[in-house]
Amino acid sequence: MFKKTKKYFIINDRADIASLADADGLHLGQYDIPLNEAKKIIGERKTFGKTIHSLKELINTDQNRIDYLGVGPFFASKTKKNNRKPLKKNEIKQITAKSKKVIFAIGGITRYNIDSVLKHGIKNVAVSSAVLLSSNPYQEIEEIKKCLKKAS
Repeated sequence: MFKKTKKYFIINDRADIASLADADGLHLGQYDIPLNEAKKIIGERKTFGKTIHSLKELINTDQNRIDYLGVGPFFASKTKKNNRKPLKKNEIKQITAKSKKVIFAIGGITRYNIDSVLKHGIKNVAVSSAVLLSSNPYQEIEEIKKCLKKAS
């Protein structure tokens, strides 16, 4: 499903916007619309991801119906208001061992802590606040990309 040279335009949470924007896919959280409804809105052939915060949520997720997982939070985040506690190292290890899907680390990831994410063997990250709160978003993105290239 994921190719090295392919770039994806994924909308978070909003199937209606994903449909209107003709996005490549949709990322759903635990409390967003059900996957069946999302697929009716944007189409079965789009890319679908799901956020999980625990091994229990992974076990309760039908991995055959999604393309990737967002796992976290890895660190405290300024983006989400729920103040969920970061996953413990052993939880991350269990989730990565049991997942059948590509994993994207989420939650509070910056160029300063990305190395600890990569040590778990996870090569994909979702970054928000590090870029949005930066005085130079372009530079921040470039620094994060350098970190990812070193790990690949």
